[in-house]
Amino acid sequence: MTRTRSTRDLTIFGIVFAIILFWMVDKISFQVRIDHAQGMSFDAISNRLFTDIISHPFHFSLYRTDLLAATASLVVLGLIVLYNAGWRRERTGEEHGSATWGTMKDIRPFMDHQSVNNIQFTQSEGLSLDTHRTQRNLNAFIIGGSGTGKTRAFIMPNLRRALTSYAVTDPKGEIMRDYGMELASRGYQVRCLNLIDFAQSNHFNPMKYFNRQDPEVSILRLTENLINNTSGAAAKESSDSFWVSSERALLNALIAFVYFAEEHPSLPMVIDLVGRMGASEQDENKRFDVDLMFESAKHMVAAFMKDPDQFDDEATRIIQGLEFAIKEYTPFTQGAGETKKSIIISLGNRLAPMQVGHVRAMLSDDDIDLGRLGKEKTVLFLELSDTDRTFSFLASIFYQCLFEENIYIADHSPEGHVQVPIQCLLDEFANIGKIPDFEQRISTFRSRWISACIVMQSYSQGKAMYKEHWDTIVGNCDSILYLGSNDNTTNEWLSKRLGSGTIDVREDSQSYGMSGSSTKSWHKVKRELMTPDELALINSDECVYTLRGVRPFLSKKIDPATFVYESKRS
Repeated sequence: MTRTRSTRDLTIFGIVFAIILFWMVDKISFQVRIDHAQGMSFDAISNRLFTDIISHPFHFSLYRTDLLAATASLVVLGLIVLYNAGWRRERTGEEHGSATWGTMKDIRPFMDHQSVNNIQFTQSEGLSLDTHRTQRNLNAFIIGGSGTGKTRAFIMPNLRRALTSYAVTDPKGEIMRDYGMELASRGYQVRCLNLIDFAQSNHFNPMKYFNRQDPEVSILRLTENLINNTSGAAAKESSDSFWVSSERALLNALIAFVYFAEEHPSLPMVIDLVGRMGASEQDENKRFDVDLMFESAKHMVAAFMKDPDQFDDEATRIIQGLEFAIKEYTPFTQGAGETKKSIIISLGNRLAPMQVGHVRAMLSDDDIDLGRLGKEKTVLFLELSDTDRTFSFLASIFYQCLFEENIYIADHSPEGHVQVPIQCLLDEFANIGKIPDFEQRISTFRSRWISACIVMQSYSQGKAMYKEHWDTIVGNCDSILYLGSNDNTTNEWLSKRLGSGTIDVREDSQSYGMSGSSTKSWHKVKRELMTPDELALINSDECVYTLRGVRPFLSKKIDPATFVYESKRS
């Protein structure tokens, strides 16, 4: 029995009881008053209290004394009810929890009246792009094991709706192959960063997207990204290790030097500087090419300090940047020859994947234009191998630059957001690598018209990558879509998130023998809306969708064969 029905039945019972009480007290008062007027004794009156009720049940006294007595009985009843309500806080039917499945009535306020204008999560539930009306962000966490339809039942249908600009992680390149031409025919600019076949890729230069007003911060972030995500044993070292810290400082110095000293800076130029570095164990004062370049930069800084007025604004900016590079490079020069050689070799190993010819060509200039997403309808495909993580660090750098560039554009626009909303469909999120400060960025996307859909096979994948920040990232996703998983951690987490309800349980007992008997009793118990094992056994065409502040939904997955992705008028 639902809470609503129980409350309604209790109210009806209370009204009926109050009417009967009023009627009985009125008739008893009438009988007592008449008997007392006839001079009967107290015992005789007591024996005749119900005489009028039995002999004249349809008689009702309108005498003032009788009406007052009946009214007084209702007042006493009301006081008793109020007293009990004051110390007994009952939630009938919710004693152990109130979790239930949502209905269309629950989701309707959050959907656009034109279904094709929604981000669709299930066959029946979607979310309007108008975040001001819904007061919900568009960030989403999509969980599903292999073969549960993450791409087919979520990414592809929503991409084909063509509501916003998109950045799409595309393992194996199947999405671009199937829908790239279709989106181009519908007016989209289509670009691709291909980390599988580099010769077929657009070019991407991360250094083009440094913040011109504060490039040093962008340099530090790029270095942190490279250190955290580069392959090899060195990448697994503790971030507090002397060697990692030394590599970080040296990489900061080299990137800064290239950025401020070169007209068209790029990462291959940084790699070339590492190749020109050297150290001598026999003669620790020996200077190599890069050492001489930094010494020359020191002389420029010294000249600037003596007479800064002789330099224009652009020259001042360059010299101040070179000063930052020198400060980062100085600790390296103070090491012993053997130590410097080890740092150079370790850093060279980190950057070795970018020495591949096609990779160098791809990183040397830029035509992918990440800032285009927020200005006109554009789709950027990131083709990323799902079996080889050698170049996954480039995917992390790609998204880092995409976020920084478009957040900058949004913050410097009159409206405070990009002109065209941007959705980032981050399939195989665990293969992208760790994006610096992602837990902070995802919390600020909504006001800038940017959103991220994180697609993973299990909850524990993200926990392993982002550790204590993972709960913050998931907490900033107002939508969660579960497509099915065999991962125990995922199912336990979702089961707790769905909550518990209260159910009635019947117990039967029977005894045998000469005087055998049987009894039946009912009591209320706590029960999860879905237990972890039930989530693991969910039907292949079903899914669970939750939206912040709304009851969860057990619904059908999107069926691409019947899905409406385009309005008739378009």
